[in-house]
Amino acid sequence: MLRLAIALSLVLPALCQTAPTSFVLVGDSTTANGTTPNSGGWGNGFCGSTVTSTPSSLAPGTPCINTAHNGATTGSFVADGFWDISLAAIRGEVAKGRRTLVTIQFGHNDMKIAPPESMGQNLTMMVQQIRALKAEPVLVTSLTRRDFNNDGTINDSLGPWADQTILISQQQNTHLLDLHAASITYVEAIGPDPAHRLNRTPDDNTHLNNNGTIVFGRMVADLMNASFPNQLPIIANPALTFNITHGIPSF
Repeated sequence: MLRLAIALSLVLPALCQTAPTSFVLVGDSTTANGTTPNSGGWGNGFCGSTVTSTPSSLAPGTPCINTAHNGATTGSFVADGFWDISLAAIRGEVAKGRRTLVTIQFGHNDMKIAPPESMGQNLTMMVQQIRALKAEPVLVTSLTRRDFNNDGTINDSLGPWADQTILISQQQNTHLLDLHAASITYVEAIGPDPAHRLNRTPDDNTHLNNNGTIVFGRMVADLMNASFPNQLPIIANPALTFNITHGIPSF
C-alpha cells in the first residue's frame, strides 16, 4: 500500500501538468485583441496572434478564445450579447473534456457609469454561471492606466474597482490575478517614457501597442503560473519575465 501511495504521488502531479487546458478571456478593450484606436489589450500577448505576429505565451495547440469587447462594462457585456458568446465558447471547450479557465477583467468602463459594488454584483453572477458550466473562473484586476503623477507614481483612478474584484474573488473563492498591482509596480519601476512606449498611440495611456501586449500578456501568464503552479501549458520566457520582475524596460 505504501508503494502504491508513493507511485500515485509521483504520477498525479504529472497528470495535472499534462491535463488538456483551454482558456476563454472575458473583459473590455484592455483584454481584447487588436491595436486599432481605442483597442489593444494583453489578450494577443497571452494567446498569441498570427495577424499581428505576436508570439503566444501558451504551448502550441492550446485553445485560447478571446471574447473581450471594446468599450464593455460588466453590464453591457451581458446586455449586448457578448456574454452569450463567452458562454458558448466555454460550453464548447468543456464538452471536449478540457479543463477550461475563464479570465474576467473589467473596471475601465464600469468606473465611468456605476460604483464598484455594481460591478461586483455582475462579477458574482459571471463567476457563478461559469462554475455552473463546470469551468473555472479566474478574476483579474484592471490593467493600470499609464497616467503618471509628477513624482513618477501612478495616478490610480482604478483602485476601487480593482479592490472590488479582489473582494468578489475572496467571497466566491476564485483564483485571482492582481494585474492592477503588478502593472503599477512595473510601470512605476521603468518610469513614464518606457511605459508610454507601450501605448497604442502617444497620448493613449490605456490601450497597448504590439510591444505592450507582449509585455502585459507575459505578465498575465506569469501571474497565472504563480496561481496554478505546475498545472498549465504556459511557455517560459525567462528574459521577459526577468525584465518584468526587475523593473527593466524590454522595448
